[in-house]
Amino acid sequence: MPQPGLHAVLALAMRKTFSKKRWFAFGLVLGALLPDLDGYAQAYGFLVQGISNEAAEAIYHRTLTHSLFFAAAIALLFYLLSLWRGNAEINYLGLGMATGIALIHSFVDIFAWFDGVGLLWPIWEINLWSGVIVPESVARLLRSANFLAFGWYFAYLLSLAGRVGMDRAYLPRLRLYMYLQLGLGVVFSVLAFVLPGGLYNTIDGAVLLLAATPNVLWVSWRMRATIEA
Repeated sequence: MPQPGLHAVLALAMRKTFSKKRWFAFGLVLGALLPDLDGYAQAYGFLVQGISNEAAEAIYHRTLTHSLFFAAAIALLFYLLSLWRGNAEINYLGLGMATGIALIHSFVDIFAWFDGVGLLWPIWEINLWSGVIVPESVARLLRSANFLAFGWYFAYLLSLAGRVGMDRAYLPRLRLYMYLQLGLGVVFSVLAFVLPGGLYNTIDGAVLLLAATPNVLWVSWRMRATIEA
């Protein structure tokens, strides 16, 4: 990646930079998170097909959902929905998502995580890190940082909600989720030096991270008033 939570933090920080239209900011945050849903395909390759995590990542990760074609398709789909429903806000939601996918996620990925990005997948990939070999210990710590980044995203939402006075009833649960993600980040940073590679990748990425992703999307939806404020 870098961590999807980090993309969400960047989207929150820049949510009013591109447009102040209603639903654009929420779309920007969603778009910043969506590309890494290809982690489910990567997990399928690792758990079901039985290929190595590295091979599964090369086949499934940073391809379709990281491409500009995917971002354009999202924008077009929501534009057509906005015409059908007669609601321009649906169009702004789609534009926000497309911007989050293309700029906040895929563009940032080009310079981070030491891997290529299928920016025009399946036609063309850009890889600034083709000659870089990342030590296994560093790769594991970067994976455990996924949880820390989710915790940071939740902490940012808590701080933002406190400033704008929105979604107060949900903040105790959000605070619990924040502590849970930060705790998992600390635990897996330690386990990175203890567990065998296959077991670590299974528990960390293929189970807990994939379980965390729907929760992060739900939290984003639940906190949409705060994001839009």
